[in-house]
Amino acid sequence: MMAYKTIRSAAVMVALFLLIPAVLPAQQLNTVGVVNISQVYNSFYRDSQAVRDLERLRRQYQQEIDDRVRELETLRDRRFSAQEMGNTHRAEQLEDQIIEMQRFLEDLTARRRQQLNARQEQLLSDEFLRRMQNAIQYVAETEGYSLILRSDMEGLQWWSSEVDVSEKVLQRLIQISR
Repeated sequence: MMAYKTIRSAAVMVALFLLIPAVLPAQQLNTVGVVNISQVYNSFYRDSQAVRDLERLRRQYQQEIDDRVRELETLRDRRFSAQEMGNTHRAEQLEDQIIEMQRFLEDLTARRRQQLNARQEQLLSDEFLRRMQNAIQYVAETEGYSLILRSDMEGLQWWSSEVDVSEKVLQRLIQISR
C-alpha cells in the first residue's frame, strides 16, 4: 500500500510537471527599439539643397516670430509705463493692442508651423519613406527587435540610448541607397 501511494504521488508529480509548461504561457522576450525619423532624414539629406532651403525657411520664420515677440514685449513695457504714470486711457489702448498682437502671434506661429510641416512632408517622398521603412525593418530583424517606435510618438516619454536605432537605420539607408 505504501509503495502504491509513493508511485501514485510520483505519477501525479510527473503529470503536474509535464502540464505546467502547457498551462503557463511561454515567456517571450520582446525588445523595443526607438527611431528618430527626423534625425535620420536630416542626416541622410544633410547636403541636399531642398533640406538647406527648408532650414533657411525655418530660420526665417523663427526670426519673424521672434521679431513679433519683441514687439509684444515693447507694447507690454509701454503699457506698464502708462500705468505707472497713471494714464489709464493709454494703458487700456495698449492692452487692446497687446491682446490683438498675441492673437496675431498665435495665428502666425500656427500658420508657419503648418507651412513648414507641409514643406517637410513634400520632401519625404514615397520612395524615401519606402527605403526608410525597409531600413527600419532590416535593422529590427537583424538586431532582434520585436517593435520599433517613432521617437516623436505621442506618449513616448523616455527611452534608453541603447534602444535608439536611428544611427543603424541611417547606416542601412546609406548602404541601400548606393
